[in-house]
Amino acid sequence: MQIPSPASAFVPPTTGFGGFAAKPPERSAAAAEFLSYAQKTAAEQMREQVLRALGVTEDEVRAMDPKEREKLEEKVREMIEQKVREDTEQRTGLLVDVRA
Repeated sequence: MQIPSPASAFVPPTTGFGGFAAKPPERSAAAAEFLSYAQKTAAEQMREQVLRALGVTEDEVRAMDPKEREKLEEKVREMIEQKVREDTEQRTGLLVDVRA
């Protein structure tokens, strides 16, 4: 009698219920959009929000001439810096030592 090794004993499932090929669950458009957004860094999310507020898409930014694009990029930087400052100011004083 031969005992299989643990590595050879594991065979990942290739079929679903009843022997039919397993199919990954379909995602709704909203779920796909959420997952795409959630996988972005905070900086990417902020940039996307700013561009949306300005009514511009990434594709439109890429299609701009260099001078126009530089002006837009500067505006995006300013808006992100302002947002970061506002968020920082709102957090100031949240933690208070009540033992004093």
